Amino acid sequence: MNILITAGGTSEKIDNVRSITNHSTGRLGKIIAETFLAQGHHVTYVTTAQAVRPAEQEKLTIVPIETTKDLQEALLEQFDQTAFDSVIHSMAVSDFTTETTLSEEEFIEQLSAKLVELEQPTKQQLKEFLHQGLAEIGETVQDQKKIPSKTDRLLLFLKKNPKIIAMLREKQPQAIVVGFKLLVGVSEEELIQVGQTILEKNHCDFILANDLETIQGDQHKGILIDATGQTQTAQTKAEIARLIVENVENKWRNKK
Repeated sequence: MNILITAGGTSEKIDNVRSITNHSTGRLGKIIAETFLAQGHHVTYVTTAQAVRPAEQEKLTIVPIETTKDLQEALLEQFDQTAFDSVIHSMAVSDFTTETTLSEEEFIEQLSAKLVELEQPTKQQLKEFLHQGLAEIGETVQDQKKIPSKTDRLLLFLKKNPKIIAMLREKQPQAIVVGFKLLVGVSEEELIQVGQTILEKNHCDFILANDLETIQGDQHKGILIDATGQTQTAQTKAEIARLIVENVENKWRNKK
């Protein structure tokens, strides 16, 4: 099989020396990739510089990315070149990316300049005006290579990133798609319910639902949910990897 795996966590630049990221190490993605490789499959591995990765080998192709935009562009390029048998989307993708950054003084100056245009506005008019003003301020071009640290407060504008999982089925209709959902401190019932919702919404074949509070070192409880609502549970990263590989292989054989 030809497998594409995303792993690690994206970063979003604030300036040339600072960024926002998450704590994903890519360890689970690495083990999944290694398990597929051990079965003789070809793996295209999309990952970040900070994440761990499998050792270089003949059937492994590494595609490095940094931001969510990089990820989107890299996937579109790969999808244009290859019809993958399966896409395993384990990467922790940033929900938001940086739009612009302003010092407290710059923000107050820009917002004040807009507010003086109003004369005795109603509450609704003021809300609409503020929404418009913040949207315009958010479009301020951030061209400093390193933002000065002299201000007491730094205001960071963030805008929503596209949902990468939402495009997988459209771009790879033939692929067996495995998505991942991480929650924190929820019941198993809620974890499964949310996982099923994500699966149905994004037309995945499987979702691996897990809770951050159950992840400690190699201990990693994961619940694999299929399109019929059936679940299988694993207790370690290695077990999760075997569960995913076995289910993808079985579904692939049944499709032939």
